[in-house]
This record gives sequence, structure tokens and C-alpha cells, in this order.
Amino acid sequence: MSRRRKNIGDWGESQACQFLARKGFNIVERNYHATVGEIDIVARLGDDFYFIEVKTRLTGEMANDLAITYEKKRRLDKTVRHYCYYRRIGEVGLINAGLIVYVDKVNKMVKFRLVVLN
Repeated sequence: MSRRRKNIGDWGESQACQFLARKGFNIVERNYHATVGEIDIVARLGDDFYFIEVKTRLTGEMANDLAITYEKKRRLDKTVRHYCYYRRIGEVGLINAGLIVYVDKVNKMVKFRLVVLN
């Protein structure tokens, strides 16, 4: 991954955290790494845990739900199981989600789309 894309991704994750906080989510952890994969954001809303894959896209550049592939969903699911095991999180509300951060440079706007993956 190029440095530019990494910087855009990091910026998008920060924007996503701010968006989630405005919506009442509590950010538990960012960038959880395991041998099976990574979780960009772990957040709580009430009793539910949200495991969120963030994708930052320029408007029109794969700016849709297809930005999160089947393989990415599969790895996210494995990583969530790993996370719950090592963090001793029981069978509470576990929600895998994708958060697409749309960047519209022309209109200087940022939009968000949260989609449930499971």
C-alpha cells in the first residue's frame, strides 16, 4: 500500500471515529491486529459491540457497499471471534459492520454510510 493511500485510510478512520462518537457510540479500540486479520474500529452502542471495517473512497470510486469484499468480511468474522475470545466478551450483541467514508473533493464534503455485514 502506498504512503498516500495509508494516509487517506488513517484520515478516514479518524473521521469515522468522530462520526460514530456523534452518533452515540463509545470507541473501545482502534486497529486491533491478530494473525487472522485486523479490525479497524471496535465500538459499543448500548450493550452491543460493533466491529467496523472502514473504507475511505472518493465519490464515484467504488463508493458503494462492494468496497468490502466477501474475503474481507470472512477475515473480519474470524478476527472478531479471536477478539471476543481474548477479550472475554460473551455472547452479547456482536455486529460486524462496514463504514464507508465518502470524500467529495469538488463540493468539499464528507459523507458516511454504515452498513451491517452479518
